[in-house]
Amino acid sequence: MIFIQNQIIVKNQMNQLCFDIQIVMKQNRKTCQDIDLNNCKILNEVLWKDDRLWVFQSMIILLIKEAYDLSISDHSDMNWTLNLLRWSYCWSKMRMMIKRYIQNCYVYCRSKASRDWINELLKSLFILKQRWQNISLDFIIDLSESDESNAILTVIDRLSKKQHYILCWSDDEEIFEE
Repeated sequence: MIFIQNQIIVKNQMNQLCFDIQIVMKQNRKTCQDIDLNNCKILNEVLWKDDRLWVFQSMIILLIKEAYDLSISDHSDMNWTLNLLRWSYCWSKMRMMIKRYIQNCYVYCRSKASRDWINELLKSLFILKQRWQNISLDFIIDLSESDESNAILTVIDRLSKKQHYILCWSDDEEIFEE
């Protein structure tokens, strides 16, 4: 994080908006481009607000990524990341940007339970009471010819799992039982 903080300070010193804010502060105005200048100060051409380093747009995503992807964070919730960053940094719409970054994190989205209305409670399967009441049919076709058949009809009872195989003949359009 120290390396990123040094990068932010360098970018902050070179940023045109920081120079504009210096001019606006000298004019005793309270805002500049949606930045509330109350409790702001400029030290060594670097903008600070409430003793926290101001981060300009070009470094925000890099900073959030660094804080959120720490091994100790374990892709935790937004408040943990927000509090970690608020300790030393600030920028406009900080909460919204961190929330958007975390909502787009694949690991975070996969670890959270779905709250959609689409997902309902599981429904139990219908319990059968009599054999051969519910069956499954399937054709096995394009077999090599043997005993004047080249297809098999499988009939399976879903309750007992017993099966019957019926030899059939198939051409390109129809299947015939022998």
